[in-house]
Amino acid sequence: ERKMADLSVLAFSSIVGAVARSSVLAGYRQHPGLQQRLRDKCRVDLSFALHRGWAIEGAVGSDFKIDASYISPNVSVASSIEHATRKYGVRILVSQTVVELCSKEIVNKLRIIDKVTIKGSLVPLELSCLDLDFKRVQVEESADLPIVWNSRYRFKSRHAIEVRKHHLWNDTFSKAHVMKKDPHFQEMRTHYTVPFLQNFNMGYQNYSQGEWQVARNLLTKTHGMLSEKDGPSGALLRFMETPYQFKAPEWWRGVHALEDEF
Repeated sequence: ERKMADLSVLAFSSIVGAVARSSVLAGYRQHPGLQQRLRDKCRVDLSFALHRGWAIEGAVGSDFKIDASYISPNVSVASSIEHATRKYGVRILVSQTVVELCSKEIVNKLRIIDKVTIKGSLVPLELSCLDLDFKRVQVEESADLPIVWNSRYRFKSRHAIEVRKHHLWNDTFSKAHVMKKDPHFQEMRTHYTVPFLQNFNMGYQNYSQGEWQVARNLLTKTHGMLSEKDGPSGALLRFMETPYQFKAPEWWRGVHALEDEF
């Protein structure tokens, strides 16, 4: 399970980077119709949630088309966490159930940003994000294939993918090492410096313990420390401000409902 947890974080971070670098998708951003409707906001944007739990798989459909469906409260929890990426302004959210399985090296790359109750979960869950500034990576120039694509090269390509997959699945191989050596991943992490993370962590601890005036000062600082406003800092500030005016209510124990508006 640890391998799967680490690989899932690695896979989603790779997808975020690949989408940002895609010359095909960058070309679509210049489409006149999309430019007219969305201006500079035209961008393919993906968000992901990672959560662990049981589910029942079943076939749903008709004689003409059958799809696999998964039924479980954990499916709803995962869906709720993915929807929350918009509230927190992040691309990847990881629940406590997955973080507990990740290796120490992967956990060190995650940032705890809140603790919430979610419909479908019996216990409150900490939410962590993987900080990635995908707008920092450069679009790759499209290049013609130096080969004529045929069944022979298709077989060689599939074989190379299988070799790569077995390599990553090896117990002795560090998934965090892949991230460390990936220049695109490192570029997306550039702005998330040690001072920024230290200030946010102090702000989050004060938020969790009910010292909201102190948390306000620290999170206001981190909110503006990056090239763009930090999403998790802004989310916590909004929650403390309305309707509480930065004064923790008597019932506060460091946990709130994910469904709360903020």
